[in-house]
Amino acid sequence: MKTIDKKLLIVRAVTCVLLLFSCFYMYDFYKCLSGFIANGFREPLVMLPMILAFLLPVVCFLVFFYDFYVRAMHPVVKAIYSVLVALYAVADLVLIFGNIDLYASNNALGVYDALPSIVLHFPYDMIIVLSALALLQVFNLAAGNRKGTRAGAFLEGIKQRGTFKIRVIEYLALCVLAIVVFVFTGAAICATFTAFENAFYDFRYVFLLIWVMLVPMANLAMLALKPEKSAQQKRTKLTLLGAWIGTNVVFGLLFLLLELTYPDFLVHIGKPVFLIAFSVSLPIEPGIILGIMALGTLVAAIRMILVAAKRGERA
Repeated sequence: MKTIDKKLLIVRAVTCVLLLFSCFYMYDFYKCLSGFIANGFREPLVMLPMILAFLLPVVCFLVFFYDFYVRAMHPVVKAIYSVLVALYAVADLVLIFGNIDLYASNNALGVYDALPSIVLHFPYDMIIVLSALALLQVFNLAAGNRKGTRAGAFLEGIKQRGTFKIRVIEYLALCVLAIVVFVFTGAAICATFTAFENAFYDFRYVFLLIWVMLVPMANLAMLALKPEKSAQQKRTKLTLLGAWIGTNVVFGLLFLLLELTYPDFLVHIGKPVFLIAFSVSLPIEPGIILGIMALGTLVAAIRMILVAAKRGERA
């Protein structure tokens, strides 16, 4: 039992690491896309391979999460997915190598230093990641997705399906939301390390980082976890849902207060986390975060009413 628990703990730790990487890759995607938009969609053969490269690991993480924590994918769907991912990765590698001289030159000049990475910067990091994803799909097709193999048995033993009770259509909607949330989380984490000096001349920057980094992710987590369907007592469920609503209300009121007392504070300190808003001069990203908060509050309120009205449940 201890061995199984240790395996599950390792799987969850790996999931958290992959989630963090997904936030960084989605932020890289966001930066490349915003730069592509700001430059009037020029040089598509140079920018699109980068944009596509950073998007693929995020899609793979979302599929991995579904298969490990929600329910098993149909074997045919799984096989088609593996083939498509392998083809996508190989095609993007071809596009990257088609511009490798330019990418290598830009890398040497430090052009890609602003794109978060662990050791290597683009293109070398994504060449490794795309190659690994392609090889992983070959492994899945050969052994990982097949019953009766050691690899297949091992993977089935560490999966925690049923942890999240989410229907397919609902999960697809959450994936769209997750892609947006990952951007905000990655942007805020990077801004914490690259532009935290903003906090020394404007304390509002700390609020901005916390708001962008935690609030969208907290709403996504609560939408996926569905505390009202847990095995907790009724009082605990209502407390969790109330805390969800309260968090959104508090941050919403703080944002409104800052806007009323200092209307230009986002203009002065928001550039590190709101790239598209600054490139098109529209408050797109703040509006999206407020929309996520409104959605989360509405869903939490509905679920809270349903839990409160439900009879026969332990208080």
